[in-house]
Amino acid sequence: MNDFVALLLSFLLLYKYWALFAVMFVAAVILPIPTNSVLLATGAFASQGYFSFSLSLVVAVGANILGDCFDYFLARRYGRRVIHILHIRIPSYIERLEEYVKRHPGPTIFLTRFVGTADPLANVLSGFVGISFGTFLLYDVLGNIVSIGGVLYAGYFLGIHWQDFSTFFSIAGWILLGFIVIATLAVSIWYRNHNRKHL
Repeated sequence: MNDFVALLLSFLLLYKYWALFAVMFVAAVILPIPTNSVLLATGAFASQGYFSFSLSLVVAVGANILGDCFDYFLARRYGRRVIHILHIRIPSYIERLEEYVKRHPGPTIFLTRFVGTADPLANVLSGFVGISFGTFLLYDVLGNIVSIGGVLYAGYFLGIHWQDFSTFFSIAGWILLGFIVIATLAVSIWYRNHNRKHL
């Protein structure tokens, strides 16, 4: 366990649900915090009676949803304006990513809840391209309940052995991110080739 994770866990044990809320909210907004380790530890602490599992789930999911919505509304309200004021040229690969998010908002939002590093990017893109808030919220809530609930329950199930599996969850997240990137590229290439054939 590195020093930063140890510091987070000390913060968690000291301030309990307030700390859990703060960590999950900040991670959802932008900062790459190892939330899987925090959730595994919280689940393990719940199995020992230090936390309530159900309350931990509500706090973690609620904080993550609020952070996701913060990104979404910030991008929706100011994203285009900032790009116009700063005269930023959007790279072609970002434009393709925007098109993908427009065409497949549900799977994109849902799947990126399982990959902490991709979560804020999907939130920003969803707001930037104008995905309806109802669609965003629906898939965000579903994705957060499944992803956070799964890791939290894994920590509860593993108990004192949660640290042995912390690295596994991090690697699994990166593998899923790689899968999402490859799938996105494959769909973009297919879509481009399909359009060329019909021109």
